[in-house]
Amino acid sequence: MKRFLIPLALGLASTPLMAGTSLLDANEYSVWNAGVAATFADYKFDDNSVDDSTVGFKLYGGYRINKWFGLEAAYHSFGDFSEAPPSPAAAVDVRLDGYSGSVLLYAPINSDEVDLYAKAGYYNFDQELERNNVVTASNSPDGLLLGAGLIVNISKQFAFRAEGEWFDIDDGDLWAINLGAEYRFGRAPEAAAPVAIAAPVAVVAPPAAVVAAPVVKDSDGDGVNDDVDACPDTPAGAKVDARGCEEQLILRGVTFDFDSAKLTPASLTILDSVANTLTRRPNFNIEVRGHTDSHGADDYNLRLSQQRAEAVRDYLIEKGTPATQLTAAGFGEADPIADNGTEEGRALNRRVSLEFSAQAGQ
Repeated sequence: MKRFLIPLALGLASTPLMAGTSLLDANEYSVWNAGVAATFADYKFDDNSVDDSTVGFKLYGGYRINKWFGLEAAYHSFGDFSEAPPSPAAAVDVRLDGYSGSVLLYAPINSDEVDLYAKAGYYNFDQELERNNVVTASNSPDGLLLGAGLIVNISKQFAFRAEGEWFDIDDGDLWAINLGAEYRFGRAPEAAAPVAIAAPVAVVAPPAAVVAAPVVKDSDGDGVNDDVDACPDTPAGAKVDARGCEEQLILRGVTFDFDSAKLTPASLTILDSVANTLTRRPNFNIEVRGHTDSHGADDYNLRLSQQRAEAVRDYLIEKGTPATQLTAAGFGEADPIADNGTEEGRALNRRVSLEFSAQAGQ
């Protein structure tokens, strides 16, 4: 069994390398953590002098490097394992505690709620053997540890964790189940979604004579009154020119699956509404622009932003916008609109926008 588990662990650790994933890419997964867990352990000597289960604890801390890998250091206190052989043999107690270091390999699942991982590492424990409450022997076993676990994310800061561990001890088998909680350092709480506020409607007070002046309306809230607005029904948040026609529209809420150009289901609803508006803008050329934050290599971000811009363009064409009106361009991290040093700023910089220009002769 031990000859099988060691190459299995090494094979799991090599999986991202064979898939071509960079181990050093910085991303939003990188975070420090610390936690505590209750340990339910079972220790059995090969000669059956001890076969017992105990409850102890584990303290651990670590750093998740990226989507795939993390590091962890831990202190284990397993308590006392006991065996009471038939008289006149003396009762046996084994006290076991010590430290371990591990590399964690996370499963490639795209979920904000759950993480699965396997781990492999090295341990060094202190072990004391007592007979009738007198220490008769001690040693310091060390060697390979293997494990796997599940993390349930309660928020960006807090998570529950359950894992199993196996320790390769020469004179026995040691298994442990750990159930606990952890805290992540340096992550800001989820920001509340911005609330849109409708623009006020200007009302002209009636003159002294009981005749009311006409009410000037701006039905689409773009800052240009209806009587001079050449492009009614402008989407909320669009930057417009003096005629009330779009110059720029940032597609807030249009997002993609992590590290890909696949649109999320929620994004399709937003783009359906945008496509409906574009059918009423036949005299404009529209450039779909993709942008990223500053995480990752420049050439990778430029390529990803181009792919995302093309995905939005293709969907708008599918929904009826003439292909001759649409082009797509990726700008990578070159045109930030917020501070890339904060998580909120990076979220704003990861965006897709539409840039409008009137066609010749319009």
